[in-house]
Amino acid sequence: MERKEIAYFRIFHEVSRAILSVLDSKEVLALIVKRIVPAMKLKAASLRLLNEKTNDLELVASHLLSKRYLSKGPLNADRSVPDVLEGKPVLIIDAQNDPRIQYPGEKAEEGIASILSVPVQIHDKVIGMLRLYTSAPRSFTEEEIEFVSALGEMAGLAILNARMYEREKEKLTRLFKKGGLEPAHHVEIMKYGIKAVSRATFDAKRSTEFFRTLHEVSRDLLYDLNSGEVLDSMVEKLIKIMGIKGCCIYLINETTGRLEMVASRGLSNEYLQKGPLEAAKSIPDVVKGKTVVVEDVATSKDIQYRDEAIKEGIVSILSVPIFVKEYVIGEVRLYSAKERKYDKEEMEFILALAEIGGIAITNTKFYQRLKHDIKFWESTLAYLDKG
Repeated sequence: MERKEIAYFRIFHEVSRAILSVLDSKEVLALIVKRIVPAMKLKAASLRLLNEKTNDLELVASHLLSKRYLSKGPLNADRSVPDVLEGKPVLIIDAQNDPRIQYPGEKAEEGIASILSVPVQIHDKVIGMLRLYTSAPRSFTEEEIEFVSALGEMAGLAILNARMYEREKEKLTRLFKKGGLEPAHHVEIMKYGIKAVSRATFDAKRSTEFFRTLHEVSRDLLYDLNSGEVLDSMVEKLIKIMGIKGCCIYLINETTGRLEMVASRGLSNEYLQKGPLEAAKSIPDVVKGKTVVVEDVATSKDIQYRDEAIKEGIVSILSVPIFVKEYVIGEVRLYSAKERKYDKEEMEFILALAEIGGIAITNTKFYQRLKHDIKFWESTLAYLDKG
């Protein structure tokens, strides 16, 4: 049976990439509640957002709760586990008799025993709550609560992300209307699915580290649209968690065919300035979409600057393609000072970070293009005296 720690990393990977690549927050919120139920062996889950006018918690997503239960009546924020709105996770073991719970009779009819509620926040403001329901009395470990709280945070960031894009799109639409123009071509962002990898064993401690690192990177990407700074942070995290010498992220320049560095840590300036990296000469299989491990740089024919790498103290290199849709747009390279092999769990984690980095780069370009279009049409309409 698959251990919970593995499920945490996989589910968080799926949710984080969905948030980064899907601008429909409702779709992401529905994904969160759907995926968390089997991952944590729950009876059901729901996500509610606070209506500041009515002070009710309004349902936006649920999984495996009956229509009868969902139609029981309004959920008031002041009467239904109010501590959650202060930013605290709250566990209620006996949901059918706890005074902080509304509709205890309906919970008994639904077969709900325990409820874990965690806040959904945008920055420091609580805007709702994610709730987990169990059919038998249950407590949750610190790691489980951390995982659920991270998903609650990601739900808030999904909403923030969607609102930000929607606001800019509305601004552009208004400009088109003022100018009597047709809306610009809508750019679709790729939706990603997850490929599950089966395994017999897994290091629980390492799995938790992978989940936490992916959480940090995904959160940073959603808070900061400057992907360059976040990619720098990503390579730092890879060096630390993998115990390697250095790490670089390269993007392919389609005009020159060269690999241009956008982030690096752990390598000397002398090595980084050794000369241009040709995508077709430097570990060429990576640009074809293959992950390549060079166990011994000194004997490999695929190393463009072998002498410089040896002088730098590099023994092994792992190079992973960065995909956007089916296209390779760059590479993540991990450099080790000793012969290094990577197990399946480590490879899955590195591939996940490479994929998240690719989505971040694409999102940054998309957002910059949107801002550029707005600026262009503002200037154009002002010039035409239509603004």
